[in-house]
Amino acid sequence: MKNLYTIGQLAKLAGISTKTLRVYERKGLLMPARNMDNSYRMYGEDAVRTLEKIQLMKCLDFSLDQIAEFLTLYENVRREKMLSEQKRLLEKKRAGLNTVIAHVDRAIKECQGETTDINSFLKELGNIVKNQKADERAGRLQLHANEPCGWSRFVFDVANPTKDMQVLDAGAGWGNLWRYNQERLPENLKVTCVDKHNTHMDTFNEYIQEQKASGQFADSEISFVWDDLETMPIVGPYDLIFFNHVVYYIENRDALYRKFAHALSEKGTLICTWGGVLFYEKLQPLLREFFEDSSELDQEYERHRIRTTNTGAELKTIFPIVEKHTYVITLRFDTAEQFLEYIQQVCKPVREVLEIQRTEFLTFLEGLEHLKNEQGQFEFQRDTYLYACKKEM
Repeated sequence: MKNLYTIGQLAKLAGISTKTLRVYERKGLLMPARNMDNSYRMYGEDAVRTLEKIQLMKCLDFSLDQIAEFLTLYENVRREKMLSEQKRLLEKKRAGLNTVIAHVDRAIKECQGETTDINSFLKELGNIVKNQKADERAGRLQLHANEPCGWSRFVFDVANPTKDMQVLDAGAGWGNLWRYNQERLPENLKVTCVDKHNTHMDTFNEYIQEQKASGQFADSEISFVWDDLETMPIVGPYDLIFFNHVVYYIENRDALYRKFAHALSEKGTLICTWGGVLFYEKLQPLLREFFEDSSELDQEYERHRIRTTNTGAELKTIFPIVEKHTYVITLRFDTAEQFLEYIQQVCKPVREVLEIQRTEFLTFLEGLEHLKNEQGQFEFQRDTYLYACKKEM
């Protein structure tokens, strides 16, 4: 007689719960026979072999739906494509875990400083996550466009620093503004870089020391202050204050803008930057064509548009003169896969649903010939706003 197992016996043999076996049954993965006398579930050796296959595929992180397709349609399943897709998903999860590990490493470093209360500590953790996400955004832009070099040179051109100026770089981070304009710095420029203690400005400080040792930056003075812009005193006068993509980290923007205004010289300029809305504007028609319901994206776009509009309005309540400049870049994606990855990374409202409908959306993108250049790359634009704020002409 063939071996037969009750649900409890099979669960014990496999090292899983009876609840899990019932889930597999509901999914049609593992169907038991029924004891004619008492209607108990009974599993034979074939069920044991099937369960081994299920557990093996679970170890590879396949979903139950994927396993069901694999087991029932084995001969017709494109196994290589299925495994390649699974590898891509696993690599994506690994990248996510690496990001979380990086957050934790940064948090450990922060813990080595002064003891803070729980609210301050959680705020620090939030800033760490924001820093990491900013790094990821910069990495994507560098991959698909000439950034951050082009942006840094654009900001420098609008600000137009001249010799003998006193400059504050509020939230200097990696110091890209100075790295990518190194050969253009005027004589006797005095730059004070401020940021909270983090690896970004630590690295920039090391870079400056190395450059000075080799004779670079000889005509400029670049110093560093590790402090919180919102709580530290800012003593001018400064001819230029750069506040470059830092506003996202600030709780009380109005108070900090007023602090900057007080620290500016009479003819000084505050350079404040903020992400634009062009990418969302161009993405909306595509997603409306693909989805029956794009209301969530429409709401996200409207929220972003209002935030962007409010930034200019906030600055105008403090500075009599606010000049808006727009910087537009063209992103180029070699494949529909790259384009989709970028959309998912920057557009949270559709991230999950695009993952579910990934194959269909990739096919949809491939058909959008009007988005491709002569080389067959997908081209898409995004913009950033720069506000040059002055107390007087």
